Amino acid sequence: MTENPTFEPRNGSPTIHVNIRTHETMESQRENQRLWKEHEEETRRAQERADAKTSTNDDVVSSTPPQLHGQERYNLHPKVTMEYDVVKCEDFVQDMGCWVRNMPEEIRKANPNFVPS
Repeated sequence: MTENPTFEPRNGSPTIHVNIRTHETMESQRENQRLWKEHEEETRRAQERADAKTSTNDDVVSSTPPQLHGQERYNLHPKVTMEYDVVKCEDFVQDMGCWVRNMPEEIRKANPNFVPS
C-alpha cells in the first residue's frame, strides 16, 4: 500500500495468485466479422493464384494440394490483462483502515461509502 515499504519480504513470501484474462476488443470483433464476410472471396482469389501457379509448373507433379493463403491480414488478437493478488505474506501486519486511508481518490469520489470486503 506504499511506494516506500519499510520492510524487505522474506524469500518465497509473499505468495501471489495471477489471474490472466482475455477480453475481446471491439476491433477484434469487427475484424472477425470482416473475415467471415470476406472469406469466400479471399478463398476464391487464393485458389485462382494457386491454380495459376500450378499451371505454369505443369512438369512438376505433386500429390499434395497447394496451401491457400489470402492477401488480407486480420488482427484477431484479444486484449490480455493480468491481475496479481497477494494471498499470503509471512511479514503481513494487519492495519485496520489501511485501505481506506490509502484508497485512490477517484474511488473515494465515485463511492464515498465504499467499504472494502
